[in-house]
Amino acid sequence: MKLNKSEISELKDVLSKAENRSTEILEDLYSKLSLDEHVELFVDGAADLHSKTSGIGGVFYQNGEEIFTFSEFFGDATNNEAEYSALIKGIELAIEMNMAHLKIHADSQLVVNQVNGEFKVKHQNMIPLHKRANELLNDLESWEINYIPREQNTVADKLSKAGMMKGRNS
Repeated sequence: MKLNKSEISELKDVLSKAENRSTEILEDLYSKLSLDEHVELFVDGAADLHSKTSGIGGVFYQNGEEIFTFSEFFGDATNNEAEYSALIKGIELAIEMNMAHLKIHADSQLVVNQVNGEFKVKHQNMIPLHKRANELLNDLESWEINYIPREQNTVADKLSKAGMMKGRNS
């Protein structure tokens, strides 16, 4: 079930009163509904063309505190395909968790510049990934995506490499 923005807003209002959060489930729901402010998402993809394995990873932070991570095997893909797939997975998870405002950080200049419209998407494999990322971004109330150096993306980098290793070890 997907709630629309007015339903989410109404639910937040009801749950904002402590007496309406009588169970742990309602407390957890209220916490998740409240995550939509100041959420940052760091994403990364990793690929090894020799072993034909790739992985994606990401980490969500709110007010500097880690709130959620993902790390998955992705299969045979290029590094750019893995980078886009990490971005897509991160946005999908943000939408599932009802996060409306997202500040995204990635260490792929290509992906960041393509999503921001500064680079054209030329490679045939990138076109559907770029399109999907933009469709998902349109479901958010607000977003921005920025390039960061790899050294500032170490957690997502480790998660993407761990995802790649899951495929190698299976």
